[in-house]
Amino acid sequence: MVASARTFSLEDTFLSPQILNPPPTRHALLAFLLTLAAVLHIGAAGWGDLYDGTEGEVAGAAREMVAVGNWLTPTNDDAPLLATPPLTYWLVALSYKAFGVTATAARLPIALAMIGTVALTFLIGERLAGYLRGFAAGLILVCSAGGFLRGRMVAPDAVCAFLICASIYCAVRGYQYQKFRRLWFGVFWLGAGLATLTKGVAAPLLFFGVLLVLAIRFREARLRFRPLFNWANLLLFALIVAPWFFWMEKQFPGFLSRFLRWADTSHGLPRGQFLLLHLAWWFPAIFLILPGLLFAPRKTLRPDEAGFADWLPLTWLLVGLGVAIVLGSERACSTTALAPAFALFAACAWQRTSRPLRAAGITLALIAGLSAVAVVYFRPASFRLPITQLIADAAWVSLRPLCQVAVASLLVSTLAAFFVLRQRAEITLVLALATMVPIGFCLIEGRARLAPFLSLADAAEYLNPRLGRNGEVIYEGSLHSGSSLGFYLGKKFFLLNENPGFFERDAESQRKYLDEHFLLDAWDRSDPLYLIIDADRVAYWRGLITSRVHIYHHITTCGSRVVLSNQL
Repeated sequence: MVASARTFSLEDTFLSPQILNPPPTRHALLAFLLTLAAVLHIGAAGWGDLYDGTEGEVAGAAREMVAVGNWLTPTNDDAPLLATPPLTYWLVALSYKAFGVTATAARLPIALAMIGTVALTFLIGERLAGYLRGFAAGLILVCSAGGFLRGRMVAPDAVCAFLICASIYCAVRGYQYQKFRRLWFGVFWLGAGLATLTKGVAAPLLFFGVLLVLAIRFREARLRFRPLFNWANLLLFALIVAPWFFWMEKQFPGFLSRFLRWADTSHGLPRGQFLLLHLAWWFPAIFLILPGLLFAPRKTLRPDEAGFADWLPLTWLLVGLGVAIVLGSERACSTTALAPAFALFAACAWQRTSRPLRAAGITLALIAGLSAVAVVYFRPASFRLPITQLIADAAWVSLRPLCQVAVASLLVSTLAAFFVLRQRAEITLVLALATMVPIGFCLIEGRARLAPFLSLADAAEYLNPRLGRNGEVIYEGSLHSGSSLGFYLGKKFFLLNENPGFFERDAESQRKYLDEHFLLDAWDRSDPLYLIIDADRVAYWRGLITSRVHIYHHITTCGSRVVLSNQL
């Protein structure tokens, strides 16, 4: 009868501190990852305008913080933005103070957060299974479609992902080594508190769920994580989180109860669509490992011998998805915060996948990529559709040269990956993921080309020199759908046919909400008025204005928006 014995890694055989320094290869791989992340995120920070929605809200609110000096209550066009805590607004505002109010400055904190997340993903993977695992996980994170798109959005997601990674790394360090354990666990709660100030209740729910599952599964985790809940750590967390929330409750009575039960699904995705979109955000790595998960799950997952290093990323991933299903995609920690967990899991799964299944994964990723490109390239032309759809078709046609670059990149990278398939798994993975570098730049450029249809930057650029002292801008739509005006427009604007927000109770805040009758009464006055509407609404407003005041001037079209004025 043969007794089984645990296999120790090289690092486990040395006492801390280690006698041997890490090999130069480790430093070179980390430097390569950070350089690549810096080129992709900081180098492309100036591409394209900021979109309406969350980007416009964060950038506009940070601009108002700098201009007004109110750093506690984020506002865009004087409307309080209280669904998300303020840490991301503060970081963007500090970037404005240092570099000026520009789109590049707004994206800089997001880019730095993504670079930090890549570094922490490498370090977590290194702690769990060696620096090669960390390198593979970091590369998967950098070379993912979500990293190029969601990872550069001016939104709380990237900052939250960095803070969650930092807390998880501290938990791993505290779990593995008794020395400085209390210090690492204190930094864990520091990161947890800042993550809560970034994304709200989703962050502590994620941390609690991950720690709970690991404690249930591993006796060592129950023992070693016990100092995490020391009263000093909990007090540190409370001192970080509580002041802002209680200040908001004092300024806006009812804020806390409304924040805890906030269920605004109008801006979020349906849960099923949110889960399916992960196939796109985690492309191509999710397709590379899919054959192994489907046809050799026991070899890939190894449920009978899974240890802490296997359970941590999988628990992080599944608990995060569960929180997203419960809270909704808008309030959850988002795909960006779960991407490091998926990268760690995918790196492990790829190393355990056999060569035939790796070949199948590379082929599947190629098919998925070509299918996505075909959907964009061969998008059928629209006939007899609304004007906004016709304009959108013209924008999609402009993406076709980018599709050709993407196809060439997919084919070259796939052939290279097949050529080295018999080599080490890491070499094959590098070549399989290399396709995302040119494709990623194509995604960024494509997003910039679609900006005129999803941003009001062009309209604001046209109006700013024409407003003068008495000119006013009216936007027909919600503040969320026209939020980029708060960043690009040189003065406050009015909203048409919208209701004030829940916390806009004072008369000054409600004054910017107009109805059609008020606008028509003011349309024939001498003060310049500029009305921004969707192109589909032109016929309605032409008939309404000409029948009432006979002054109708269609002065410009910006993407799918049209600007009307009572001036020649």
